[in-house]
Amino acid sequence: MLDALTILQEAYECGILDATEVAIKINMTKENFVKERHPYSISSRKDGRFITTVRKEDEKRQQIAAPSYVELISKLYDYYNDRKSDYTISDLYELWVEKRKKQSVEGIIDVKTVKRDEQHWRKYYADNKLVTIPIKKITTRMLNDFLNDSITTFKLSRKEFNNMKTILHAVFQIALDKELLLVNPILNAHTDIKFRSIQKKKDGSRLYLDKEKVAFEESLYQKKTIEAYSILLDFQIGTRVGELVALEKEDILDDEVYIHKTEIVDEEIVDGAYVRKGYKVVEYVKHDISSGYRTIPLSKKAIKILEEIKKLSPDSKYLFTQSNGERMTSRSFNYWLKKYCKEAGVPFKSSHCIRRTFASRLYAEGMPLEEIRVYMGHEDTETTKSYIYNFNEIEKNRAYMDKAL
Repeated sequence: MLDALTILQEAYECGILDATEVAIKINMTKENFVKERHPYSISSRKDGRFITTVRKEDEKRQQIAAPSYVELISKLYDYYNDRKSDYTISDLYELWVEKRKKQSVEGIIDVKTVKRDEQHWRKYYADNKLVTIPIKKITTRMLNDFLNDSITTFKLSRKEFNNMKTILHAVFQIALDKELLLVNPILNAHTDIKFRSIQKKKDGSRLYLDKEKVAFEESLYQKKTIEAYSILLDFQIGTRVGELVALEKEDILDDEVYIHKTEIVDEEIVDGAYVRKGYKVVEYVKHDISSGYRTIPLSKKAIKILEEIKKLSPDSKYLFTQSNGERMTSRSFNYWLKKYCKEAGVPFKSSHCIRRTFASRLYAEGMPLEEIRVYMGHEDTETTKSYIYNFNEIEKNRAYMDKAL
């Protein structure tokens, strides 16, 4: 779909728009806007310049002058429409981050997200001249130079680059909302610098290989603890660890598990510093996107695991409650994952590797990628593809090759 600037350009070239007529209409609109708000008279001086007086609340009276009546009207329009010529990326960022901090206090977004935004600002933006230039004067070329320089200076991968641009998108959206801009300039920006390539790690380090999973599960079943069963269940449903430890028993219904909450780090901002209080469960999932809210069917193995879990903690609200009566946290889950891996003689791999194992095994058994995407809580299948790895041991792959070749 064409962006607004391209549409206007083509309309002009095709003769649909007449530049003179458009300019007249713009000036008339501005003049009517000013007349409704400006209580002072406009006068012309002997030198041909036009002058008037303005004053807002708590401001001293000041004069505004311009070489022509049209230019004075334009200045007054900006003045009353709060279209400040000195609004910069830095100014709008401050508005945005304050809103984000408020949202974190209200539990709408994770405070970790705000911290990450602030880190990106300090790293990529704070010392760059671009953020001090009035936003209305920023050109596509300036943006292109800034983006290309950032890729080179910080050796950005494509993913890091997209994360870094989050602030620009947010700032320009505020500018659009305030009618400082008509079109988001980031839409026309482009880069021609090569991104840093990321070598994909070997499959064996990204998920639990076949023999590892078998040995690990055998060891976990022997433990017969809540902590062991939590790991076993995660292999069956492939959730993020924050979603897993936030599960309540009422989230399990009709042999399905409903994912609609997650655990986040509980932090608050005190005197400008982040103070960690612990963990808390919130009523949203990662990124708060619709695809994150999902229902995952339970396998026969998962149903049996849940039966054992309920025997161990029949009266608890949460599915995974530790011996001290407290809800299991993601930190404690990872502690037990590492401990049980060591005891089973299996290389420790993170909880996210369990998610990759879940996705990879479903794909290997022929489940459509779109279905796996749904169960993983991803927005698109491209993200899901990045979770698909070969979980076979190298010996099994060689056997495939010997047979095929």
